[in-house]
Amino acid sequence: MRMDYLKLIQNLKQDLKERLNDFETVKFFRKDIVSYWIWFSVLEKYYNNNNNYIESVIKDIPSDLGSRPTLFKVIDTAVAKKYFIKELDKEDKRKFNLIPSEQTIKEFEEWAKIFKGL
Repeated sequence: MRMDYLKLIQNLKQDLKERLNDFETVKFFRKDIVSYWIWFSVLEKYYNNNNNYIESVIKDIPSDLGSRPTLFKVIDTAVAKKYFIKELDKEDKRKFNLIPSEQTIKEFEEWAKIFKGL
């Protein structure tokens, strides 16, 4: 099945114009490329049922996009806003997991529907 590129572009433009304020978490994570990468990394690990160790999320982000302090600033802000849950790992007490909150999951899934069928 071939993707309808015109429809994709139109949906993306409509999303940026009309839906920007519909989803609080989506708006937060779309503010810059580092936030996007962190958001996608955490969600990808969540949907793959992989461990979301903070260090593994950090390693997913290309190093030229931001420094470790920048990455931790985004993560800490997302945790403070309750978009991610920071949880001590049950097996290794030295590690913390990042888990998307119910709000983050729900809003991502609702937002992603605009791309269905493209």
